[in-house]
Amino acid sequence: MSAMGFINRLLGRKQSQLPPFDFARNRYPAKKTWPPNLRELTEKQQFHFERKFKRRTRLKSIKPTWNKWTKIVQWSLISFIIVHGVFFYDFSTDPMNPTPGKQPFQGLRDKMWAILGNFYTQKPSTIGVGDRGERRTELMSSPRAGVEAFDDVSPTAK
Repeated sequence: MSAMGFINRLLGRKQSQLPPFDFARNRYPAKKTWPPNLRELTEKQQFHFERKFKRRTRLKSIKPTWNKWTKIVQWSLISFIIVHGVFFYDFSTDPMNPTPGKQPFQGLRDKMWAILGNFYTQKPSTIGVGDRGERRTELMSSPRAGVEAFDDVSPTAK
């Protein structure tokens, strides 16, 4: 059994019932031999052959979807690294920093946090609720506030 037959058997495919291809009895022979022997061609034919097939391989290698997504991933990574480095990375402890202990983008960071500082966090003063276990500042009017109107109504009285 050939290697291909063994693989087909493993994959659950039936072995081909067609006889193996016979190139000598091909009904559709190629017009030119492939690959051509470049030593038999003239310089002009060699040049023409090389230009034609370089162009064909170049056209074949263009993959617009791959190029598009590669650009998107590259620019996303570049922008993430720049934003992280400028706004969040701690340069003061970096051993490669030429000025140890200083943040090179501190002015820019201060401006950003002045604009966005309250956007990402909430302080208890903005929420209006005290800490857990803290006493209320004003007393409740009645422990049953809002439910007195329903005291006299009985569901079976209708």
